[in-house]
Amino acid sequence: MNPDFAIVLNYQLNDKADADFLVKTARNIGARAVMTDRQTEDFKTACAKYTIFLANPENSTDLTKDNVIDTMVNNRKAGKTTIINVPVKAGKFSAATQAMLDTINDWMHQFGHAFNEGKTSALTSSDGFILENRHANYQKYVFLPSPLPDKIVVEGLVEEPNRVEWIEHRTDLDFNYKDQKLTINLVKPDDEFAWQVLRIQAHRPEDDILETKF
Repeated sequence: MNPDFAIVLNYQLNDKADADFLVKTARNIGARAVMTDRQTEDFKTACAKYTIFLANPENSTDLTKDNVIDTMVNNRKAGKTTIINVPVKAGKFSAATQAMLDTINDWMHQFGHAFNEGKTSALTSSDGFILENRHANYQKYVFLPSPLPDKIVVEGLVEEPNRVEWIEHRTDLDFNYKDQKLTINLVKPDDEFAWQVLRIQAHRPEDDILETKF
C-alpha cells in the first residue's frame, strides 16, 4: 500500500449505502484510501471522482474517539498504516462512529499533511518523536504528546534550520542551534490536542532562487 496512506477507512456495510457520501467523508477527514467488501463498483466510481484509492480488504481495528488519535500516531511512529473499522448501518453512522470521525477530522485538519507524508527520521527528540517528509526531506515534524514540556532538544541536524513553527497557525518558535543540538522553546498552542506537531524547516532548494525584478 502507498506509504502516504496513513489511515484507511474500512466501511462495513449491512445494507445498501451512498458510496459517494462515504468516500467524500473519507476524503474530507484526510484519509487517502478506503476499503469495503460490498458495493465495490459504486465505490470504484466514487473513489475515481474524489481521487481516493480503493484498497483490498485487510485486517482492521475497532477504535473510538478516545483512542483513535493515539493509535494512529503510535502506528505512524512504527511506520504502519491504521485501518479503521467504520460501521455503516442502514446507510448511517452511529453517534459513537460519528464522534470518532469528528475526532479524526479535527486533528487531521491541522496535521494531516505531516501525518500522511511523514516517514521515520534519524533525528531524535528529548520528547515525542520525529518524522520527515518523504517527498521533501528539508521538512521535519516533531510529534509531541500533551502535556507539553517547556522546551525540547532535537539532535542530529547538520545545519541550523531556517524556521521552527507550530504547524497549527504557523506560530514561530524561538530556538537555539549549537553542536548539532537544536533547543526549541515551546509556547502553548492555540488549541489543545492529545498530540501537537511542530515543523522544522531547513534550507530549501527554492531559497537559492534569486528574485526576478522587472
